[in-house]
Amino acid sequence: ELGSTTRCRSPSSAWPQTRGLMPRKRSRDGDEDPEASQPPASQAASQATQAPPLEAAELEKLSATAVRFVLMREHSRKPLARTELKEAVLGKDRTDRGGKIIKAVIAAANEKLRHLCGLELATANSAADAAPDASQAAGPSQAEATQEATQERAVGGGAASKLLLVNVLPRAVAPEPADGKLVFYALVETVLNLLSDHGGRLPESELTETWLPKLGLKEKDTLPGLGTAKVCDLISKRMVTEGFLVKTQGAYAQGPRAVLSRSSEAANTFRGELEG
Repeated sequence: ELGSTTRCRSPSSAWPQTRGLMPRKRSRDGDEDPEASQPPASQAASQATQAPPLEAAELEKLSATAVRFVLMREHSRKPLARTELKEAVLGKDRTDRGGKIIKAVIAAANEKLRHLCGLELATANSAADAAPDASQAAGPSQAEATQEATQERAVGGGAASKLLLVNVLPRAVAPEPADGKLVFYALVETVLNLLSDHGGRLPESELTETWLPKLGLKEKDTLPGLGTAKVCDLISKRMVTEGFLVKTQGAYAQGPRAVLSRSSEAANTFRGELEG
């Protein structure tokens, strides 16, 4: 059971214990002054505010639930809304002011994911906006590129942010994908390299009407192993849905999956082979 495989450290260890640090005053007869031994109101309020959001046992249970949920959901290949994870783990009715509970759950779940699977939940939105172009990122492995690109991890994201399950193993071994998926990844790499050559952003019309035709690809073309899906739909729907691209104001840019899950070494090798 995931709930018993990894033992989580209590969140209370992260909070400084201020009680008893101040010397107690004594009255003239040598007894402790009961008023002096009490912390001031502001200190008591601060202690209440900094109290751990969950007991260790509940944190263990909820983080195991989160791990099961994200692993079973990963087949959809869609970024995970933080609100969806919160509802799946905490339920619809539980209040989580400031998101402290779900932050603690994600942090504990990431400990389990790293230990069991070599995976980690990372914030998709801000990472895609802030990270450098992945095809130019230094570092030989996917894990190293991920660490460089991801400045903000899942625990720091806001309520509206999305999460992505990424591989953090150094030099992770990936199985050879089926022919259809291999063709799709080749198209993804082609599009991402075109974006890289144009400053990381390319209008949709320019991509599909100018640059892809130069490579022998037309909007209405279908590709081997991908059924009846047209090139334009593979780009505008599937790549956007799965997080390889983001589309804003009619232009494409790298999506969070391209930033967080792409091996710069493999991408550069692929491009080098195409260029001969």
